[in-house]
Amino acid sequence: MSPRLPRPWRTLRGRLVLAAAAGLVTAAVVFAAVGGGLIRAQSRVVARAELDRQATALADIVSAQAERQAASGRPFTFYRPSNLEALVGPNTKLYYSGLQLTPGAEKPTDEIPSVAAEELDFARLDSDGVQRIDFRLDGGPETEASAAPVFLGPEIVGAVLLSRPPGEQASAWPDVASRVAGAAGIGLALALLLSLLLTSRVTRPLTAMQAATHRVAGGDLRTELGPTGTRELDELASDFNLMVRRLAEREGETRDFLMRVTHDLRTPLTAIRGHAAALTDGVVPPADVPRSLAAIEGESARLEQLVADLLDLSRLDAQRFALDLSEVRPGEVLDRAFDAMQAEAGARGLGFERGIEDLPVVVTDESRVQRIVGNLLDNAIHWTPPGGVVRLDGRPRPGGGFTATVSDTGPGIPAGERERIFEAFHSNESPDGRRGSGLGLAISRQLARALGGDVRVEGRDGGGSRFILDVPGMRVPDRSGV
Repeated sequence: MSPRLPRPWRTLRGRLVLAAAAGLVTAAVVFAAVGGGLIRAQSRVVARAELDRQATALADIVSAQAERQAASGRPFTFYRPSNLEALVGPNTKLYYSGLQLTPGAEKPTDEIPSVAAEELDFARLDSDGVQRIDFRLDGGPETEASAAPVFLGPEIVGAVLLSRPPGEQASAWPDVASRVAGAAGIGLALALLLSLLLTSRVTRPLTAMQAATHRVAGGDLRTELGPTGTRELDELASDFNLMVRRLAEREGETRDFLMRVTHDLRTPLTAIRGHAAALTDGVVPPADVPRSLAAIEGESARLEQLVADLLDLSRLDAQRFALDLSEVRPGEVLDRAFDAMQAEAGARGLGFERGIEDLPVVVTDESRVQRIVGNLLDNAIHWTPPGGVVRLDGRPRPGGGFTATVSDTGPGIPAGERERIFEAFHSNESPDGRRGSGLGLAISRQLARALGGDVRVEGRDGGGSRFILDVPGMRVPDRSGV
């Protein structure tokens, strides 16, 4: 089966060219129509004015001839019709009406038709010098005519009428129209060529960006776009480069996370397998059996917690996380989280303090709140050097709910990193050389937001960090219909 030919109108460049072509063709047609109409109308105005001028000129010739013959006393002999009509060109009809100056004098041409003579106004001819009269002969086409007065001395003795069909008034229009159409066609061709060049220049950066996107999709995260000289495209290129850098960072973090998770899984599994093998082989003294069993249980719990973190993160990302809401006494939850970490803090030589006020009963998920606070305390303990202090505070929240604050005297967190630490898989090495899975803070924030609250971090005066958990009051869900 032969490959399908590309369709230009399916590409951005093709559509830009087609849109420009459509606009240019429309503009050319409108220009030709409007310009042609104006030219045609103007040509009729000029032709009608020329007819007025010719009628006046012929009337002046007849008047002058009459004056000369009257002064000489010779019989009046007007110009013959062929002589006069030759002065105004073909398709022009000349009429005369007026005083028969001498017996036997030859009239210039036919008498003015009655339909035109009815409209002839000698007073108007005397004041304006010319009168335009349009008429029809025997139901024929409309005729445009101009009348001018013939004088003998100060008196009007007759009128000359020139008539011409309206079509003859714009006889030059076909030639003008062809030139207008030719000019429009040349302009259209030049404009289309210019639009092709411009659209090629505009779409070239987009083509480069498309190629770069394909390289990124193929796994090349070192791709970078340069400036184009266009503000909008430069902003888009900058965002693209930032996106690629973040993808590269995320890929590195994911790779580090997999390595850490692999290590975290392998270590307890190795310990469990070693203790289990020793117990199976009977090499463990009876007095040490409880210790081996405790080690197996502890490592199993560690594995279970890691797997639970991964499952919770996937459920939260997929928004398939169920909450178990009930009335909770927050003070008791904070106390349990604090007591669970007290031994760890003491083993690291830390001051471990709490200041929990009397907190109102709230509706929330008790186990999730304890887990969030436990994660925050565990993070603070591992980032605080020996001799430092970790403190848990709890106070009522205006408008309902409560706020739990975990503060430490560790190295603190730079302002630019305070949001990144809540991203999944992001983890830095703590002062004790420990690098976590990068899940604890990410899960804590998403759990807090699932509860309607949030977790944020602030710098602490004198050094260290302060993590703040806000938990609002919630209504107990109505399960009466379940």
